[in-house]
Amino acid sequence: MKTRKWPPLYMAILIVLSMGSCQDWGQTDPPAGNQVYPKLEQVANLTFNEEELNPEEIQTFAYNEGEIPSLSTDDMLGKVFHLSGGYARIFNPLNKVKVQNGVSFTFWIKQAPPEVTEEGEVIGKQDLTGAIFSFLNENATQRMFFTANGWLNYEGIDGIYEDNNPDSEQTGLISAGEWHYIAISITNNGYFVYVDGLKKIAKTVPEFDCSKIVQFIASVPYMYIGYGSDSQTGEFWIDDLKIYRNTITTKETIVPSIGGPAGDTSVPIPDPVYFNNFERGLNGATIVGSGTLETVGGNFGTVFQNVGGALRTNYLLLPENVLTHSNSTKELTITVWVNASKAGSSNDYQWAPLFMAYGAPPVDNVNTSPVLACQYRGVVTVNTNGPDNVGDNWCDFTNEQNDEKTNTIYNNDKDWLADHEWHLYTAVFTETTAAVYFDGELKNSWTISGSGKGNTVGSLFSNSGLKYICLGGNQAWNWGDNDAGFMFDDIAIYNKALTAEQQKNIITSKTNIPSPIYFNNFENGIGEATIQGAGTLEVVGNNFGNVFKNAGGALRTNYLLLPEDILTHSNSSKGLTITTWVNASDAGASSDYQWAPLFMAYGAPPVDNVNTSPVLACQYRGVVTVNTNGPDNVGDNWCDFTNEQNDEKANTIYNNDKDWLADHEWHLYTAVFTETTAAVYFDGELKNSWTISGSGKGNTVGSLFSNSGLKYICLGGNQAWNWGDNDAGFMFDNVAIYNVALKENQIKILTQQKK
Repeated sequence: MKTRKWPPLYMAILIVLSMGSCQDWGQTDPPAGNQVYPKLEQVANLTFNEEELNPEEIQTFAYNEGEIPSLSTDDMLGKVFHLSGGYARIFNPLNKVKVQNGVSFTFWIKQAPPEVTEEGEVIGKQDLTGAIFSFLNENATQRMFFTANGWLNYEGIDGIYEDNNPDSEQTGLISAGEWHYIAISITNNGYFVYVDGLKKIAKTVPEFDCSKIVQFIASVPYMYIGYGSDSQTGEFWIDDLKIYRNTITTKETIVPSIGGPAGDTSVPIPDPVYFNNFERGLNGATIVGSGTLETVGGNFGTVFQNVGGALRTNYLLLPENVLTHSNSTKELTITVWVNASKAGSSNDYQWAPLFMAYGAPPVDNVNTSPVLACQYRGVVTVNTNGPDNVGDNWCDFTNEQNDEKTNTIYNNDKDWLADHEWHLYTAVFTETTAAVYFDGELKNSWTISGSGKGNTVGSLFSNSGLKYICLGGNQAWNWGDNDAGFMFDDIAIYNKALTAEQQKNIITSKTNIPSPIYFNNFENGIGEATIQGAGTLEVVGNNFGNVFKNAGGALRTNYLLLPEDILTHSNSSKGLTITTWVNASDAGASSDYQWAPLFMAYGAPPVDNVNTSPVLACQYRGVVTVNTNGPDNVGDNWCDFTNEQNDEKANTIYNNDKDWLADHEWHLYTAVFTETTAAVYFDGELKNSWTISGSGKGNTVGSLFSNSGLKYICLGGNQAWNWGDNDAGFMFDNVAIYNVALKENQIKILTQQKK
């Protein structure tokens, strides 16, 4: 459990009474007249991971004939908090901070299902009235509570408000007997609730000042779990209760990636046919006008910053073939992360186009067709037949075609970028449907017949294609839609129609994992890599699409040569992660590749197969070595990661009877390095790990993080070191290099995305 350790009760009461005018807790908030956008801050995190409850952090009680709450073990979540005829109380962490626009909570919950007789008769019913959590003043004359029905009840001296009382409406918010992830914010003008990553309740309340509820919650001394309504709360389990001041963002509503029925939202994602995260420059794109590449750091790294204000002047021109891959599949998805923090106010970009595509370059700003338009404001159009929509192949996706019978326009007061945070925009097209999502949430959707005037999107899926493709601006159609000064990252084009679940998987990955320094999924060929020897590109389809297939059997002959700078980015960060998907279905028997190297890197190209250094070796069999000082390990900067250095005191060798590729399925290989640690994972599961001192003979990995660098980098074979490690006939996909040491939970997310 990770929350503030409070003093004994009598001391806590003194603190509560004396902190009313304390300034320290409000230092993050500027003086009146200089307010900034409210800062989200996690103020408590109850993880329930200890061996036993700490009475200084949480006090437990029993109802009449009930049980004292306790810790229990769950197959899905591990240690959890179990309440069966009891409740708990913690000192309220929100009354030590200044809340501005809301209070928020996220947690896992599972209610006990109603009992069922041997004959199948259901006895009792789901508990919809017992409080999951509540806040009460010291003499319990004022309260606020929340139940499994989404029943939000507030009773204060300044008014009364309730919504979703189960006596009048049963919402079906959560089902009993299974885990659900809840994210709730109570704001100054209403409240919203997400369940398992999906928005279930979103209420704006004009008839009551909800800031009264917010400030009440932030003022009382205690928060209760399993107590506070007029009925005893039924049996339930709760875990990972997080409490926030102010309003949570999309990041907090996403289901944490832990696996299990409710936690596994990781629906596999197909490879994009085009992807650009700008970490290695423009990657086939061209800046038109005054846009720039900027470094914002964090998980977004380097991004494209467009310049706004002008008309048809500033945009990013994408490669002309990125939409043509949809000609055969008849499906298209466009995803891109967008941020408006440097774009001015909402009215500066209210009519901005986000993504435009044409059949030809612009000619004196004259309207041309075909055209695909995806506007920032959440509407789309496809036009094959010219400015007057002559012919049949066009669709403006009108109110009448909208599945809700009205196009909602997301600009001005509905500006989805006004918070200046990063958001994922998605547009999805088939021959008879279109949809726009923000952060994986559906905003507009349309259904068309696919034939006749105004009901056809032929230009999207024709051989002529839409070749002049613009991100962030409009280049040919003479609407008054100004270029937008947005930042963009991770622009991706898929020749499949992605689902909301797949989009949420993308969001989970982006908010948890930094951008790789190098990434190659082979959908657009070899890219910056070079095939040495007899390897080929192959189409395997499914989520893997195009892959690199190496030729096995030889020594130091066949491999994929990667760009020489991809490891040098770790020189300053002192962290390195190598990930690649691997498949041995065409590589022969285990004995054919039992000594194969998976990933090798050297300081220079090979010279007559003579041993050279520095070298990094990552063998298929799950062991690694780093050698700066030559074949005889002369000097200090080398490490063979021996049995003695292994955290389990023995290196497990994964070949022959432990062959992790013998099932001929796809598996994710990961190697992670810091200056004092190394680890190898298969499919997110730790297989070997080592800890070294970082100094002295056999304990230093200097070549990994030195300015000299490891420039000659080989996937699937060994090119210079004259060991008898044969090239492996593996298939490879989604090769990625990170200049950070990924954590196990991050690697698991990568694993879940492709399987």
